[in-house]
Amino acid sequence: MNLGLHLKRTSMWFRDRTALIDGEKRFTFHQVNERVNRLANALTGLGLKKENRVALLSPNRHQLIEAEYACYKNGFVRVPLNARLSISELVHMLNDSEAHALIMGPEYVEDIEGAKSQIETVSHFLAISDGTPDMVDYEEILETGSAGEPNVSVELDDLANLAYTSGTSGVLKAAMTTHRNRIAMVKKHLFVPDMDIDRHSVMCHVGPVTHASGGMTLPIWLRGGCNVLLYGFDAKILFETIQRERVTHLFLVPTMINFLLADPNIKKHDLSSIRTILYGASPMPVERIKQALEIFGPVLIQGYGQTETSSGFTFLPKEDHVFEGDPIRLKRLSSAGIPNIEVDVRVVNENGDDVKPGEVGEIIEKGDDTMVGYWKAPELTAESIIDGWMHTRDMATVDEDGYIYIVDRKSDMIISGGFNIYPSEVENILHEHPAVFEAAVISVPDDKWGESVKAVVVLKEGMSVTEEELIEQCKSRLASFKKPRSVDFVNELPKNPYGKVLRRNLREKYWAEQDRMVH
Repeated sequence: MNLGLHLKRTSMWFRDRTALIDGEKRFTFHQVNERVNRLANALTGLGLKKENRVALLSPNRHQLIEAEYACYKNGFVRVPLNARLSISELVHMLNDSEAHALIMGPEYVEDIEGAKSQIETVSHFLAISDGTPDMVDYEEILETGSAGEPNVSVELDDLANLAYTSGTSGVLKAAMTTHRNRIAMVKKHLFVPDMDIDRHSVMCHVGPVTHASGGMTLPIWLRGGCNVLLYGFDAKILFETIQRERVTHLFLVPTMINFLLADPNIKKHDLSSIRTILYGASPMPVERIKQALEIFGPVLIQGYGQTETSSGFTFLPKEDHVFEGDPIRLKRLSSAGIPNIEVDVRVVNENGDDVKPGEVGEIIEKGDDTMVGYWKAPELTAESIIDGWMHTRDMATVDEDGYIYIVDRKSDMIISGGFNIYPSEVENILHEHPAVFEAAVISVPDDKWGESVKAVVVLKEGMSVTEEELIEQCKSRLASFKKPRSVDFVNELPKNPYGKVLRRNLREKYWAEQDRMVH
């Protein structure tokens, strides 16, 4: 059993049902499986072998789905790249993963072509369209591949995916997940009763299918439902798509929900087909949840998890999204929910003992969904996975009924608009400015993004620089979502006796009116 076999089975069960919609293009289950097979066999014809890494770089389009399952059927290792990262970050991931092939959208052809001299291991550059003469044309090579099933033995414990995350070190590193891990992810979504997936389900992917949203593709297909791809997030297009395609399921990060709720035209569209909105990637303020329930109805499910755990492992079901009744039930709305049936979740103290209700400890998780480790980082793997338990570095309390309440992060990672940002990445760029003596980067509450990046800077004596100049410096060197949105100038930074900057102390005044130190 492997992920490729799942697709083969759906093409037999639901052969002529619509499986995938991408703009004006519609594909049946049979057509999707045939195109996947053709690509898989064509990649083999290029000389790619099992365990070779294949990187994917594109906004949402049907070729991303085809390439993903071609990797699974051939035993290639899929390397999804965040299309919002800078070219230097993308080059780092290509080299670090030792990618053998890169499949890219036309948006990245020019940047990749210009960076080819820095890309060390990629032998085959495939352009979905508008490639350079020395790049392989995706559709042309697809036509050269056989439509038959690839003859490759792929096992449950074979590596399937390298997903890069900033995690806790501030350095981009990849979580290694196997076919077993990814199938466990699928089961987690199917085993949430409130998910309400059946053959009439229509899932609209607004976020990148290379990341969290893509985890819903196979659960929808295994029930005979349809996946609809949007190029990116646009409220008007999303509303029109929901109405036209009778969309039943969405995965949204809180920032997207904020934009939808703020849209003055939201009530002009028929959104009655929506049955389930799964939200996650960062916590959502309770007031926003209330507004969403008023607009969409009782359709919300919250998921909490990590890249390292192959998506969410706790869920707050629809029935707990209430604003009336028992105070205990009302409190649950600020929780991350309860563990999924497929996993073990604990909140433990420094001795590894379960905390008592009200005590703060670290969330740890164990299950078939837990990654096998970090790519080429055995020491970090040993620090993170202890006796099979993944240590999340998120701090929480747990109540008598097992609901988990996140209160802070053991690490200092910032989640803004659903994207992970590690302070040291930004601080390194700030410190390059000749006027900067010290800099600390923290999260501050943001109604739109959940959290936003703030830099707190100490200048060198007699030197000056503006807030705008520092923000622009970061923007020129990093992905735009990582840049500070504001800069405070101070005389000194708070430190502990060992000279470590106390970011928590810096954050406190900004979060003083909030319920918790994450948003």
